[in-house]
Amino acid sequence: MHRFKRVVLTLLLALPMSLSAAGMGVYVPVSAGGSGSLTLDYDSDAVADRDIDIDYKAAAGLGMAYDSNIGRDRLFNYRLGLEVMKRELEKVDGSSCSGDCDLGTRINIVHTFGFGLLRTQTVRLWVGPRINMAYEWDSGDNGYSRIGFEFGVAPALGVNVNLSSVISLAADLDYRFASTAGAWDSDLPLDGGSYSGKKRGATARFYLLFRFGERFDQSTDVQQEQSVIDQSL
Repeated sequence: MHRFKRVVLTLLLALPMSLSAAGMGVYVPVSAGGSGSLTLDYDSDAVADRDIDIDYKAAAGLGMAYDSNIGRDRLFNYRLGLEVMKRELEKVDGSSCSGDCDLGTRINIVHTFGFGLLRTQTVRLWVGPRINMAYEWDSGDNGYSRIGFEFGVAPALGVNVNLSSVISLAADLDYRFASTAGAWDSDLPLDGGSYSGKKRGATARFYLLFRFGERFDQSTDVQQEQSVIDQSL
């Protein structure tokens, strides 16, 4: 019974410690542009479906991030990002976009699974896979509206620099390969339909992160936890 009490107390003490030893912050995502190929499937049989190649303009946005391990001496970290960005077309089938080139707003949920290659008290260099899930929408003249979805995967490389026990700067770079699908509609005759295709492109992100309860040396947390357990029993 005494041993059982020690195990339960250890779990109760370790849970809030593990939850608090993480970080949050804000960041700026910067897209290098990217490109894609789409198949347009018109609702009207009078308009033939067509394939197009597109290039995107570079763009920047704003995001919020949570990271499970910014500066601890542990192999794995999980980073969750939520970001918003405006996008515009640069070229369509090799020709500069003319007229309305605005693609509307894009909200992206970014899941990053990092593995620390270099771990010191000041610097953490990591690499790992990344999953992007995005929702896009747009509206314009003549009743035009569009919604779209995207799912992508990317290799990512990043670095965290701990300026103090609380504040860290970070940056990462990825190159995503994504599938996209959506639909559009308008009040114009013979306009409206759905689309699907592929996208690819690089994105850099620059972070200001705040760490809560993190210590580089795990043994410090273990010793403190053991001391609390011994005193309480």
